[in-house]
Amino acid sequence: MHIPSLFSSALLFSTALAVPQPDYIPHVKPHNQRYEHTINFPKGCESGKFINWKTYKANGVNLGAWLAKEKTHDPVWWNSLGTKAAATIDEWGLCQALGKQCGPILEKRYESFLNTSTINTLRITTTYAAWVKVPGSAFYHGRQQDHLRKITQYAIERYNMHIIIGLHSLPGGVNNLDIGEAFGHDGWFYNSTNLAWSFKAVDKVLDFVKTSGHKNAFTIAPLNEVSDNLAGFGSAAGLSDKATNWVLTYMNGVFQRVEAVDKRIPVMLQDNFKGAAFWSPLFDKKRNLVIDSHVYYFAASGTYSQYVAPAVCGQAKYLAEETKFPVFVGEWSLQTIYNNTLSVPSRKTIFDTQRYAWQKYVAGGAFWTAVSYSTTPVDGQGIQRDYWSYVDLIRAGVITKATTKSYC
Repeated sequence: MHIPSLFSSALLFSTALAVPQPDYIPHVKPHNQRYEHTINFPKGCESGKFINWKTYKANGVNLGAWLAKEKTHDPVWWNSLGTKAAATIDEWGLCQALGKQCGPILEKRYESFLNTSTINTLRITTTYAAWVKVPGSAFYHGRQQDHLRKITQYAIERYNMHIIIGLHSLPGGVNNLDIGEAFGHDGWFYNSTNLAWSFKAVDKVLDFVKTSGHKNAFTIAPLNEVSDNLAGFGSAAGLSDKATNWVLTYMNGVFQRVEAVDKRIPVMLQDNFKGAAFWSPLFDKKRNLVIDSHVYYFAASGTYSQYVAPAVCGQAKYLAEETKFPVFVGEWSLQTIYNNTLSVPSRKTIFDTQRYAWQKYVAGGAFWTAVSYSTTPVDGQGIQRDYWSYVDLIRAGVITKATTKSYC
């Protein structure tokens, strides 16, 4: 997830809109000490065993903006597609602008993203169009599953990775943003036709898992950051009680389908900024459920790069208060709202602290994102790519196998 620049500008100048932020940012007293830790992350897939998220520790990365395109993270490519395409703000509009060329252009871009890394968990975001062709949808439906099969088989068989397949959008739109289908789209809620198509997409995801030969290597994440109240997006107010009941209807249907295939396949519920403690009582403890919380400091009020590390340690302890179901930090990055610095030691402290804290107190996390080409300036030094692109952070020496700069 990343707030597009157009939307973020509106947020900055409107008191009516909320921005994504951690559920709880503790008051802390900074210190200058940094810690080294030896972290032995487990294999994500091993000998046909299904993982237990209550004990598993993910050292993950998101393959975001790949099968679910976001202009924010690929602006140069997006703007290279011609004046009409460059003027669009989401994948829906992009495909409308490109017409019949949308398919071939996206196919070529999908192929260019294939890469490997040393992590144990890969969270891959997709649109529903990767799975089903919904009447009236402007999304391209083509060979996405072929590309997904290629990279997941390679990740599993070569590197023993665990794969989280996420439906980042659902038919009709889940949050009025590009990441939910398109800007201004929230027709998924209370629409039985769109719900039926959502279940068809889940069925196709399960077919993909069943035919992989590695059923134990997957977790299913059937929704992401849903909100029926754009003014409250990024906070608990973003999802009304009525919409929560709709989500529960959907999730119950998802569990029925997943459990019919194999109860050992985990289902991941993105907490939609309500927190794990909100959702936990709403599900029977027999469910193979893991709750996904997204922790970002780039839009959290009052966060400075030099002070964010101690807040991370407190945040992780807070997330660990949920004990009925395991908690996983499905998205996190390095950008803060103020005083970002390109200093390698500074960025490494923020990275090492989060990687350590998420695995210490909860089930680990997944950095957003593997590759970002975002050219948007940040407060302080550099552009978003310097704080969001995993491969660039490796090249810069910020991300190393050794954890040497953790605050806690």
